[in-house]
Amino acid sequence: MYNYTKQLQQELYGSEAMPCFEIAVTREGEGDWIGCEVFFEGGSLVAQRVGVSTKEENSKYIASDSIVVDSCRTLDDHLQDLHEAVCDSIRDGDLYTLAD
Repeated sequence: MYNYTKQLQQELYGSEAMPCFEIAVTREGEGDWIGCEVFFEGGSLVAQRVGVSTKEENSKYIASDSIVVDSCRTLDDHLQDLHEAVCDSIRDGDLYTLAD
């Protein structure tokens, strides 16, 4: 698994695109974006972001979502799963709503 994670890491960092994504949200009726910095940590793919709940916002830790690397899936599959995990956190949080 370690070698596959390294392979995905090289694929992510070897592209010309920056390893990040943004999600359109609203907060108190105003449009906004939540930016996510994407990186590998051990055998997981992580999206670091701002807090999407009062608890996360008040925490001393940086908010993030992560998924475990699966050797049967591509980098694109992992990134889609990570994006969905962030969207789920936004839905579960109390500060933002996903934009239409």
